[in-house]
Amino acid sequence: MQIRNKAELDEALLSLEKKRLLQEQELIEQFHTTVDSLKPVNLIKGAIHKIVGSPEGREGLLKTATGLGAGLLANKFLLGRSSSMIGKIASNLLKVTVAKTAASNADKLKAYGTAIYHNLFQKKSKQQEY
Repeated sequence: MQIRNKAELDEALLSLEKKRLLQEQELIEQFHTTVDSLKPVNLIKGAIHKIVGSPEGREGLLKTATGLGAGLLANKFLLGRSSSMIGKIASNLLKVTVAKTAASNADKLKAYGTAIYHNLFQKKSKQQEY
């Protein structure tokens, strides 16, 4: 843009000032967005969303939860409290074995759990009621 006189210079200055104000406002908005995204709560939410959102993350989370749950159930129901050293070692060995087995068969356990859930909690159709 070539400026030939004072009127064109004033017009160019006004245009540049408007552009500067607009860019300044956009920069302030971007700053607030960035500050919000760096808050610990939002970082944790983002991490959880990434884990749960991806199929690999869901599978890993399912296997971990299954293994932990199976280990805890085995400890509570099968062994209970043990005071001897051999009992504690056996308890820990059984927990690890059950957790590892459950984690490696998480897909099968998920399928069985889903089938049981649907059989127990889904409404029966009218044909099944008669």
